[in-house]
Amino acid sequence: MKLKTWELRENEKLLEEAAASYITKRMIVLPKPNPGKLHITNQRVVFTDALSLFFDYPLDQVASFSAGVGGLTLTTADGKKHKLTGMFTKKLSRALEQAGVKKA
Repeated sequence: MKLKTWELRENEKLLEEAAASYITKRMIVLPKPNPGKLHITNQRVVFTDALSLFFDYPLDQVASFSAGVGGLTLTTADGKKHKLTGMFTKKLSRALEQAGVKKA
C-alpha cells in the first residue's frame, strides 16, 4: 500500500515516534529489515517508511507488546507478531503503555 504522507486524524495526538526497522521475512525464513518510523498515538500504532504504510492498527487491535534488547514485538488481537528493532525501545515502550497497550 502506497501513501503520500502519514497524518494525524482529527482528535488524534502523537504520543511518540522513533526510527526503527520493521522485520519481515524474505524467501520465507530470511529476515529483511525495513527502515522507517514507528508512530504511536492515542488511537493507533502505525509503521511507515518514505513510501509505504506497513501497518496501521487501532489500539484495540494491539493485544500486547514485549520489549527486549534492541527491539519490540507487537502482538495483534488476531495473533500476528510484528518485530521492530531500533535504539529507542524504552521510549516506545513507555508510549505504548501510555496508550494502554499491555506489556506481555
